[in-house]
Amino acid sequence: MDTIGLWQIDSGSPVRVTTAAIGAERDLESWIENDPAMLEQGLVVVGRQIRLEGGPLDLLALDPQGRWALIEIKRERLRREVIAQAIDYASCLRTLDPEQLRTACDAYLRSRGNRHTLDELLNERGRSLDDADDNREIIMYLVGASHDAGLSRMVDYLQELSDLAIRIVTFSAYQDASHRTFLARKIHEAATKSAVTPANAARGGLTPDVVLRKAEENGVGEIVRTLYECANDLGLHTRTWSRSLMFAPPMQKTRCLYVVWSDKRAREPGCARVYVAAEAFEQFYGVTEETFRAHIGEPREDMILDASGAKRLSDGIKSVLDAVT
Repeated sequence: MDTIGLWQIDSGSPVRVTTAAIGAERDLESWIENDPAMLEQGLVVVGRQIRLEGGPLDLLALDPQGRWALIEIKRERLRREVIAQAIDYASCLRTLDPEQLRTACDAYLRSRGNRHTLDELLNERGRSLDDADDNREIIMYLVGASHDAGLSRMVDYLQELSDLAIRIVTFSAYQDASHRTFLARKIHEAATKSAVTPANAARGGLTPDVVLRKAEENGVGEIVRTLYECANDLGLHTRTWSRSLMFAPPMQKTRCLYVVWSDKRAREPGCARVYVAAEAFEQFYGVTEETFRAHIGEPREDMILDASGAKRLSDGIKSVLDAVT
């Protein structure tokens, strides 16, 4: 089993930071609820302890592409049985009545002081609960302090056979002499070996050309095409949704580097919304925050870009990947 050692440099000398217990499962659940970027940049939590037919789901979130992030948390070791539990929850979530889901999530969002409704959050991401083609694409996060060796093997096997996106996230806790607690994160995710297409795209015959035509109709064709051609030039994988294109690293086709939407923006005509995941550039290409800032600018998740802004972003993405490859 992999272990992480942690040292603090004090007056020029390394001082080992001792391991500590994470605490109650609900502590970890609350920490992730307050900062879902502990799992992945761009997640927005929309529910906690939502009652499904298979049992209460720890946390439910949306990612920047409108995919549902099912988060199952264990205080200690993740056993192999957690996969069956997560798949059961995913099957329940996919078939849950839209109005029940809307009611549960809106009540949670109000309790957290979030001014957005679930429908508004989905619409921002080009999705809708009422869309006939909504298949509720689900990402599963299995979170704990460690995991059985067999669990990662099973995750690798399931992802190789299907388009299931399952991520194992483990946290190790450390405490220094001042009793401050630190968390170290490790993510296990199988590489995708084949092309992955969202089920709604395959069913509806969606291709990048369809989205590009919609973008032209909405006055943002140059923006979307510039960022699409950038991805092609770099050998990135393109995933297609009805209102957006997501670009992923070829070694992990379910992860997001950046997304561009084809929607018409009434308040910013001729501009398109773009999301950039700076953390993913670091995770998959080793791009440090300093390097990212030098080539692309200050890390920002959401941007509203015109054609010249899209060209600058395209040039920045090409230069930052050229710098590290």
